[in-house]
Amino acid sequence: MENTQLNTTLRQAVEQIRRDIPRFGDLYPHNGDGMTYVLTENNHWMTSFWLGQLWLAYAITGEDIFRAEAQRRLASFDHRLVNRIDESHDLGFLYTLSARAQWQMTGDPAARQLGIDAADRLITRFHPKGEYIQAWGVMNDPVEGGRMIVDCLMNLPLLFWASYESGDPKYGDIATKHARTTLRYLVRDGNRTYHTFFFNQDTGEPIGGKTAQGFADDSLWSRGQAWAIYGFALAAEWTDEPAFLDIACRLAEQFWKELGDDLIPLWDFRVPPDGPQKRDSSAGAIAACGMFKLATIVQDAALATGFKTHAEQMTRSLTQSCFETSPEAWGLLRDSSYNVAANRAVEQFMPFGDYYYLESLVMMSGKTVDFWGKASLRPVEGT
Repeated sequence: MENTQLNTTLRQAVEQIRRDIPRFGDLYPHNGDGMTYVLTENNHWMTSFWLGQLWLAYAITGEDIFRAEAQRRLASFDHRLVNRIDESHDLGFLYTLSARAQWQMTGDPAARQLGIDAADRLITRFHPKGEYIQAWGVMNDPVEGGRMIVDCLMNLPLLFWASYESGDPKYGDIATKHARTTLRYLVRDGNRTYHTFFFNQDTGEPIGGKTAQGFADDSLWSRGQAWAIYGFALAAEWTDEPAFLDIACRLAEQFWKELGDDLIPLWDFRVPPDGPQKRDSSAGAIAACGMFKLATIVQDAALATGFKTHAEQMTRSLTQSCFETSPEAWGLLRDSSYNVAANRAVEQFMPFGDYYYLESLVMMSGKTVDFWGKASLRPVEGT
């Protein structure tokens, strides 16, 4: 994508976000429904991806409309933390793109404190026996108490950031232990990942891997692989542990090998010919962001160039095949699929697809806006 085309795409995306501000009102996008979104209260794990888009739009343009809209919504994230609304390991997603992003972009001390408070809540989900953060359900739930999932790697940056900001190593220590457990149990032969893994929550003994949204327990759910690429790359950046960087590179190379000629991933790379042949463009956007990150942290110049090239090619393909420019549309990225196995929101807009697609464009443009890693730790305004 030439610079002129990239800048045009970024402008179009920003205008789409601008149009969505009055459309969404006080609500949040959940899943696409044709050209629109189903809107909800701040009561599910995806709500902060809308704030992430607003903060990226503000970083691109400097226009107060995006900053003000994101800032006014922070109170609802304070409310949901206090009232423990839909609480899970996704506290990391929720408060990285709301509280950390606001602190980073404005220097708001209340936002900083809210992010640390959310990190305090997240570490209560850590099981010392087994050394994992429980994904879903209340603690000690007879079924969910033993489950961790690969997505949680993207919740860990909140904990690494909280240790950096507070000076207390406990958050980062737990994040590092969880990442090591993920590497040990959720990465399989052939540089493939499980979606979820179960432990005996009383003893910490491993039980085995299962899928929740993939085609089968032993298949390869593409979005899970993408979460692992980006999540391990970020863990490597925060900890300097070579094993995290090595596996992130190997998972990224495997993801690239799995893609078809159009570079848009299927929802599961092992779905059989008679299974649902559905795309998940969000997996491509997340993987592209992970590869852009890898390009900045690997030491080998040729490897860095290769990851950057792959990320750019994937972003171009997403733009050509899935970027929505109609003023009537409420989303940015078509063909994101939430849960094909359950026939939920298949090839629709999804808030995380929109967010990571926009983030990949921003990365491709060379702008330094990083809400997950160490590239932009200090506030850009204020104190």
